[in-house]
Amino acid sequence: METTNQNNLDEIISQDTEKINNDEQTKSEIVYIEVDKLHPHDANPRKNTGDVTELADSIKKNGILQNLTVVPATGYWYGDYTVIIGHRRLAAAKQAGLKTVPCVIREMGQKEQIATMLLENMQRSDLTVYEQAQGIQMMLDLGETVAEKTGFSESTVRRRTRLLKLDSDVFKETEGRQITMLEYDKLFEIKDDKKRNEVLKSIGTNNFNNEILRAVQAE
Repeated sequence: METTNQNNLDEIISQDTEKINNDEQTKSEIVYIEVDKLHPHDANPRKNTGDVTELADSIKKNGILQNLTVVPATGYWYGDYTVIIGHRRLAAAKQAGLKTVPCVIREMGQKEQIATMLLENMQRSDLTVYEQAQGIQMMLDLGETVAEKTGFSESTVRRRTRLLKLDSDVFKETEGRQITMLEYDKLFEIKDDKKRNEVLKSIGTNNFNNEILRAVQAE
């Protein structure tokens, strides 16, 4: 998981280098929408936009150089727009005091919205593995073929989604450690759910492998 500073740097660089890298037709579709009419997507796999101070400072100096992608909102926010790509930019724009931001309005079904958000965040390495798992599971719940839509292998899909079997509170407490997917995979050598979550507490520590060995031998 990247640091907050790295996330800010990636976003700033992305704005500067990508700009609005679309053809003339797409450029003509860019509209400026009031920030009060833009709402984060409730199914966005990334649950926390993090510290956007550096990005807000960049926006104050240079403006927003890469548009947001939004869809017409439904339900309570009908008449407004829901953000698909650009949640951090929106948060930073509000912090920078902007009243409007450049957007491209798209028509997307719920499946495409989730797939787009998942891919965009994963390409920036913005998601924790648990958030990846939640995003993939959302697509599966909608009946989507994840491997086909995202390019992830079936093995990657299985390895990610089974993380949702772990205790979410313990997972969040430990995920700040430098943990590899191979370490998470080792947890599933333990068959008992309760014991697996007990061992999860030690993941990323020097004692983890010993805890795994003892649990597996006991079973």
